[in-house]
Amino acid sequence: MRQVKTSINIGCSPGEVWRVLMDFAEYGDWNPYITQIIGVPATGNRLRLTISLPNDKRKIYRPKVTKVDIRREMRLQNSAFLPGLFRNEHVIRLVSRGAMGSSLYQEQSFSGLMIPFIAGSLLPTAQAGLEAMNEAVKQRCEGGPALLEAAPAAELT
Repeated sequence: MRQVKTSINIGCSPGEVWRVLMDFAEYGDWNPYITQIIGVPATGNRLRLTISLPNDKRKIYRPKVTKVDIRREMRLQNSAFLPGLFRNEHVIRLVSRGAMGSSLYQEQSFSGLMIPFIAGSLLPTAQAGLEAMNEAVKQRCEGGPALLEAAPAAELT
């Protein structure tokens, strides 16, 4: 098994970060890695994810939601048609830091017979994508359009 792990501290509560992460309709506006999610994030459901790859390529995945713990964790699992060829689990986890906000952790685990052949390109792409997504979540939560719209005009000048 091969893994990619990322984390970032965000100056917002886990509830605020969770709201951004679960607002799938807005992903195209802010998320540079997962540009679209269609579906309902409930255990047992399948989602349709569009991933943005280098060279303007896109890949569509249909992972199954294996766990949802509101404001804490969501797990997605995807596998190839034939068992044992390829398996991917994506974990999104939020941890409260009290008055300091929260920490966002993302992990992707890859396993299967295909991994030795694709790990060289897959792992760096996943790492870069998750890190870009983390930064975008932080920006969206701490200084995104919703916060600017709510601020009085005098505070913006």
